[in-house]
Amino acid sequence: MKAFITEKIKSELEEACRRRLPYETCGVLFGRSSGSGTAVDGFSVVRNVSIDPRRSFSFDPADWVRAGYEAQKNQREIVGFFHSHPNGTVHPSEADVSGMPPGGTYWIVGCGTENECDIAVYGPHPDTGWERLHLSVSDGLNTHKDRLT
Repeated sequence: MKAFITEKIKSELEEACRRRLPYETCGVLFGRSSGSGTAVDGFSVVRNVSIDPRRSFSFDPADWVRAGYEAQKNQREIVGFFHSHPNGTVHPSEADVSGMPPGGTYWIVGCGTENECDIAVYGPHPDTGWERLHLSVSDGLNTHKDRLT
């Protein structure tokens, strides 16, 4: 399985996470999924209401419902979830692993004190639970959507 994103959406996602430093940012990813992978064509930030937002995240229930309605109203598929690590790492913490949703993709955006961000994508694996997926970044999403058919 692979994950696909355009350079534009990737840059917007990284910027959304940088703007909220030193706190973790979280949200949902929209796009299209098939057996061969997931193509992301947008995202929505969900307010982080964790009691310790520098080290963890928790979806605001009202924002989570809003994101679901937005997806349904606009006939979009929620294909994954994301959150950032303000320390710059892209490896799932123990809390991340125990809280990973049962399906879809799970994106970690590592944005540390430098201006650089890195993104790792994880997907479900029948034997190990989760595995890191290859992330393909391009100039246009149509290329990615064609690969999902």
